[in-house]
Amino acid sequence: MKLPRQFQQSLIEEKWKSLMTEKFQAKWQFPDQHIFSQDIPVDIKGLSLQMKTQLQKPALGSGQSTLTLTSRDLSAQLYIAEISVDHVIERNVGGVIGRFRVQASCKDIVLNLRKNQGKFEINLSPQVSGTQAGASVNAVDLSWSPGSWEYSSEFLCQGAQGFDSILRVEVDKIANDSVRFVEPQRDLLKKYVQDYLQNVVLDFSSPRKLVVARPDIDVTMKVQEFTDLGEDGLRAKGVLEITFARAAETPRTVLKLSGPSEKTASEMASLRLPKDFIKTVLAQAYRANTWLHQVNSSQLPGFSTVMNSRFVQFFVWPALMNFSKSAKFQFDVYSNKDVSISGQRLQYQVKNQLYARMQAPKSGKYVPFMNFSLPFTSLIDVKVSEGVAQAKFVNPSLGMVASFDDSYVARYRPSTRFSTSTIRDRIVGGLWGQTVRMTIPKIPVAEGLGLNVKKLLTTDSSDLVLQLTP
Repeated sequence: MKLPRQFQQSLIEEKWKSLMTEKFQAKWQFPDQHIFSQDIPVDIKGLSLQMKTQLQKPALGSGQSTLTLTSRDLSAQLYIAEISVDHVIERNVGGVIGRFRVQASCKDIVLNLRKNQGKFEINLSPQVSGTQAGASVNAVDLSWSPGSWEYSSEFLCQGAQGFDSILRVEVDKIANDSVRFVEPQRDLLKKYVQDYLQNVVLDFSSPRKLVVARPDIDVTMKVQEFTDLGEDGLRAKGVLEITFARAAETPRTVLKLSGPSEKTASEMASLRLPKDFIKTVLAQAYRANTWLHQVNSSQLPGFSTVMNSRFVQFFVWPALMNFSKSAKFQFDVYSNKDVSISGQRLQYQVKNQLYARMQAPKSGKYVPFMNFSLPFTSLIDVKVSEGVAQAKFVNPSLGMVASFDDSYVARYRPSTRFSTSTIRDRIVGGLWGQTVRMTIPKIPVAEGLGLNVKKLLTTDSSDLVLQLTP
């Protein structure tokens, strides 16, 4: 599987929905600081920042190689356990040098950030290792405007009178100059955020099931290795394991890709499958005595024209004249022989011996009516468009041997005249150019994240390539 660089945004957005729906909360402790104010040393101890914010949806940065998470409704509280002065001052008074010890301190200072006055950003690069994808923190930015903080209580200090103003000036510098405060702490902020995000990863190693229409077919996708290709995106290697519950035990079939990886359009995700994948899966899905399809008569090409004309019924199938023109018949279609499939590059020749049990509506229920043996061959063109697989019948050929059910004949005594060639030709004529459609399930890349199949292509080596979109 190939995931272009921009698809990593979808991966990370999906995993980080919790960061966008829940509050990002942090309480960060900063080292004590020893600064000088008016040549007087000042100690700032127990400095911490408590923050809550809503992180907005990640957006690809310039060059589509980084992601940026931006805060919304940021609230923060700055706490200083103590800011103090403990300094000996020398003064020359009348030729006498005096030494004066000055002590002053302010404790438990709390400042609250005013609403919508701060901004918090995280810049990240997607990072893949083994079977996990996460992010490496490139930069963290925290800023606020001057005057954005307010004291939660009166600024009170103890000690030498007048020195509390010096201490308050230093606190105001922190509150009014975000660059001066944040710049020395950038590496520490990066570490805090990286630690916070260390468990926010996508784990691709868990087996993931594809939802398919038939309950007897189990499809599991396992990613074994992810490789970061830089600007070219990600490449995943793994296996699709398909189990057919109704099939008898058979040797395990292993299909491998042929040829080296080929260049694909960088803006499109893709999943590459072995060239014989479709043939092998269909052959196993339609092995003898492992399947039965119930088909309504309205789904059969050509049958409705027979039902709508009493004139046609009289000549080719008189027994239908005993039913209303709107009557719906039921067909159980199955095979007791293995299907034969050949071909490649989305064009296949199919041969199979089909059987059909036709049931007729009688007294509010269905009763056995006729039985058909139908040798069938056709060329089938396969394509995928917008998540829908289409199989078009080209040059179909159908044999037919028909017989009425003995119990129906004994009870209702219908005319058993039946024009095999006419009915067969009508069915074949209706089949020619008909297209069978089936919605393809999402490809489960990670928990809660699947990619839709958009198109189906082939490589030079005839491998199959599914183009994927989020």
